[in-house]
Amino acid sequence: MRVPVLMYHKVSPGEKEKYRVSPERFNSQIAYLFKKGYQTISPNELLGFIREGKALPKRPLLITFDDGYRDNFTYAYPILKRYRFQATIFLVTQYIGKKNEWSGGDEEILSWEEIGEMREEGLSFGFHTHTHPNLLELSPDKALFEIRDSRRILEERLGEAIRFFAYPYGKFNLEIRDLVEEAGYLGAFSTLPGKNGRDEDPFLLRRILIRGSDTKLHFMLNLKLGRSRI
Repeated sequence: MRVPVLMYHKVSPGEKEKYRVSPERFNSQIAYLFKKGYQTISPNELLGFIREGKALPKRPLLITFDDGYRDNFTYAYPILKRYRFQATIFLVTQYIGKKNEWSGGDEEILSWEEIGEMREEGLSFGFHTHTHPNLLELSPDKALFEIRDSRRILEERLGEAIRFFAYPYGKFNLEIRDLVEEAGYLGAFSTLPGKNGRDEDPFLLRRILIRGSDTKLHFMLNLKLGRSRI
């Protein structure tokens, strides 16, 4: 068995762009997964499968969102609830309740209240650094702050340990990978394509990018092949 992990960013109406999936298209994708018998799992369940061979549903699936855009709450969350699907959202703590200043600053980010409501409904949260930098461009001390030290902001607000990380921009090297492991995380999600099997490095977990321009056929092929179309 190899487990697919879908990677989304924005789910909202608006200009077509690589990282924005329309609500209608997102609903169609989730409805397709539901019809095909997929069951969503948590990062902990994926890790249990990879490390210990723990049993998973017949068709397991992990849904992730990077950055924590407010439209995840407005548009994606009601659709996930409709189909009783779970997801994991990777947050950038500096901009919670603000805008995405790392890429222009015109998109709203989730508030603590919205995060709290989704958490009560079973959605989980991971860490995506404090300011969304390219970690390869930072000094070791600054990288450590972004990966480890600033995580406590999220842990204090949620009242629980945050054990999963996603690399901003998908940028990492072996030193960054090792730093994430040394920081006490249990696993980290990359942008490497493919599905995840028993032999996977827990700190280089693979994901399938879902693009805003993906048709239903593209989505089906992405899921089958474990990678986004070229």
